[in-house]
Amino acid sequence: MKSALKLFIVVFFILAAVRVVKAQEYITLSGTVRFADNNELVTNGMVKIFDPQGNLLTTCPIGSQGDWIGAVVRYYANHGDIIGIPDHEWEEDYVPTGYPNKIDPAQFTHVSLDYSQSDINIYVQRTTGGLRPGKLTSISGTVLNNNVPVKDAIVYAKQGEQYYGFGISDANGNYTIKNLPEGDYILVAHKIASQSETRVITANENSSRNINFSLKSNTDGNINNNPYEFALSQNYPNPFNPSTVISYSIANEGNVTLKIFNAAGQLVKELVNSYHTAGIYNAEFSASSLSSGVYFYRLEANGFTAVNKMVLVK
Repeated sequence: MKSALKLFIVVFFILAAVRVVKAQEYITLSGTVRFADNNELVTNGMVKIFDPQGNLLTTCPIGSQGDWIGAVVRYYANHGDIIGIPDHEWEEDYVPTGYPNKIDPAQFTHVSLDYSQSDINIYVQRTTGGLRPGKLTSISGTVLNNNVPVKDAIVYAKQGEQYYGFGISDANGNYTIKNLPEGDYILVAHKIASQSETRVITANENSSRNINFSLKSNTDGNINNNPYEFALSQNYPNPFNPSTVISYSIANEGNVTLKIFNAAGQLVKELVNSYHTAGIYNAEFSASSLSSGVYFYRLEANGFTAVNKMVLVK
């Protein structure tokens, strides 16, 4: 009976010393939005942050000083794209512009989603201003990809390099560009992670509907669909006394072990030995019963192995 009680107490303290919690880490991205032609602050609209596949991660309002800030889930070894967008498609004086100052997503500068950043400053392109002579019309249609409606595609109407308006496709793939003077236009449909498509049309009340686009997805081998990678972070704090936290990430599901060794290579404690899904994890290690010195911790998962050093100071 006493031996069973002792075993229970030992197991209890071992479990109490190890706490593994799956967690999502967030980063913040921030900057300002200005007009590209004169550096004037933009004080209306929003900034949208997209993942590498063009999925919207978050929307951030542009403040009265042209400032914006957004928080997104940390994506290990991955990037995103950021676009400044007016509030109202047919009333504003600029068109959606990607970081730092481009219209075509293929020319955007990608932003890492692995760590927080500031000074991500966007310089937007103006629409052609002034009184628009002649009769006004609108252009509308649908954006598809393999006959599937595309949401958040942006269709621009331009003459040469002057932009007259734009429309953003909804969940059904429908877009509308309003308040355009009748005339000849180049229409360009852009979507992050897709190949752009162009149409040349004459816009008038009889021929400006059903201007449809069929986009194709990029086949970029560098795009990482999985937001996680195998990684073992430095413990924090380090040096430590008596406890520290070890963070690690797992790219795909499988059994994971995290073991602690002393400087002689002897196993001190097995912190983790369990099945994990892809994600970010934290393991708390208590060394209250150990002496000061250098220790090593080793992560093994699906053929991945990593070792880091930590220092216990009492």
